[in-house]
Amino acid sequence: MPKQISVPSFSSVATGRKNYRRFRGVDYSTDETQIDDSRSPRAINVIADEGGFPERRWGWRTVFNFGESVTVSGIFPFEGEIEAQSDTETRYFVVHAGDKLYLVAMPESGMGSKKELLSGLKNGGRSQGFYMNGKLFILTGAEYIVFDGKDAKRVSDDTAYVPLTSYQRKPTGGGESYESINMLCKYRKNRFVGDGSTKTYQLDVSGIDADFKPEASYYITGDKIAVESFDAAKGTVTFATAPTAPENAGTSNVEIKFAKTTEDRKKILGCTIFALFGADGSSNRVFVSGNSKFAATEWFSGLNDPTYFPDNNYSVVGSSDFPIMCYVKAQGELLIIKQDNRQEGTIWHHASTIVSETAAFPLKEGVPGYGAIARYSAANLNDDPLYLSPRGVYAPTTTYNNNIVVRQLYCRSRRVNPKLTKETGLEDAICAVWRGWYVLALNGVAYIADGTQNREDQGYEWYYWTNIPAHVMQADKQTLYFGTKDGRICKFNDDMVNEANQTIRQAYNDDGAAIHAEWTTKLDTMGTLSQLKTMPKRGSSVHMKSYAKSAFDVYIRTENSAARFYKTMYADQFTFDDIDFKRISFVSSENAILPLMIKLKKWKAIQFAFVSDAVNEGFGIYEMEVKWEDAGEAKK
Repeated sequence: MPKQISVPSFSSVATGRKNYRRFRGVDYSTDETQIDDSRSPRAINVIADEGGFPERRWGWRTVFNFGESVTVSGIFPFEGEIEAQSDTETRYFVVHAGDKLYLVAMPESGMGSKKELLSGLKNGGRSQGFYMNGKLFILTGAEYIVFDGKDAKRVSDDTAYVPLTSYQRKPTGGGESYESINMLCKYRKNRFVGDGSTKTYQLDVSGIDADFKPEASYYITGDKIAVESFDAAKGTVTFATAPTAPENAGTSNVEIKFAKTTEDRKKILGCTIFALFGADGSSNRVFVSGNSKFAATEWFSGLNDPTYFPDNNYSVVGSSDFPIMCYVKAQGELLIIKQDNRQEGTIWHHASTIVSETAAFPLKEGVPGYGAIARYSAANLNDDPLYLSPRGVYAPTTTYNNNIVVRQLYCRSRRVNPKLTKETGLEDAICAVWRGWYVLALNGVAYIADGTQNREDQGYEWYYWTNIPAHVMQADKQTLYFGTKDGRICKFNDDMVNEANQTIRQAYNDDGAAIHAEWTTKLDTMGTLSQLKTMPKRGSSVHMKSYAKSAFDVYIRTENSAARFYKTMYADQFTFDDIDFKRISFVSSENAILPLMIKLKKWKAIQFAFVSDAVNEGFGIYEMEVKWEDAGEAKK
């Protein structure tokens, strides 16, 4: 019989190509095989550039050091005039460090210098500060301080507003009530209509302070009137000579200043959070809360005067069992976020109105849902009010449908919640808004919500940074500062640029240490679960962003193996500003399209990791293309 000859098949092997492009944030919400191609299950210390592509974050540097035994509790850039300011290039900060308050001068380069403003401060935790009338006011949680650019003083009896509690009084009493008692000040004033014959005047309260002799003067001229004696228990003041009657009959002409101490001051001094809010969309009053002894109570100041807290300007918000945690503003309202609980609405709304020429702030209960867990986690990212709850970052929103107010609560952090909500000490989280990002820091790491990218499914694109030892944070113009528990003030290196406003290499380190940067693709089956694939040596490339120096390692993992190092690659760009003859590159393009030249046989799913641990080197990725060939059906 004739011999059978088998003819080999000359048909080409089935191939496929996969492109990963338009990279976005991280996604920890599900298995790394199920996430979107554009997101990463493991990205560290990267952030989107202005085009949305991930690149290594800026590093940071220490710009001032108070010593390891000192905790930095507050950093406040001063917006007013500094006495004896020497130049316009120095930025001035008021810093609460340890038990002292300092004025710290930060030049554009180099280390700062300090001047002590106040000592012996009591500290209830982190300090909060706000500006009004050209002055900085600071709540430490145990004290209330004001700085005017020259001196820092405690808001005390001698610096707080003294209210006129009544006027048009006769020496025997009566008259009209006027201003309410100031919780921050023991002093009060009464005005009387003198009759020219009466020596003893009755104040509007009894039981005044016996250790302060009342002071009297003629209201119009300011001339002093000698006080002969006073009866503290009865609240009477006796003059050596009867004050004269006014020229205009019935006009108050005698003013008496006296003291009556209460415990109300402690209510304000114990506050830890604030918000500026007022009638008609203004910010002319300060609301304060966070006193642990009055957990659900808030107080608000007089008009344009943070040293005046009338004793009747307060609200008890919901149940006293659950404290007020945060303030945020939204659509002309002041939102009060209470501690997470299941008994009452956790979001409350202050509107503002004018009633009988008096500002009023009616309070309404909002939606129930997750309340706040971290007191210093609330901030507005663009127009979005955010705060941290036990189940992630939430935003209370208000919309209008056919003139009906619709209030809703949206989770903004769904894709990072599996990692974020497992962090220990969520209650200690702090936040800042910087360059369109919401930076949430705790446990030496930070979660970054990018407000410059479009929201998808009501959530932000998120990024994850390590080695951020922030105890307090403060954004100032384009830069973010943070204070540490070991006494340092640190500043991100976004100001390290050349004449073309391009970031220089020296910006990519944390106080001289390398910043571990990593971008990892999903574990990808290429759409064929049971098919074995082979990545040939030629046909796969990565498009990296070029820098003066940029080295990165390539790791590859398959469905049944750990990530394995394959090679180190370079995306260096030639520049006369930074020439290293040991690693010189003649490439001047901002793009580095680099063939991988790696062969990997018989895998079902594949994952690529690009890792950079180099000091003072940039790192960024634009796109990746993977070529694969059919290697037959998987048998197991």
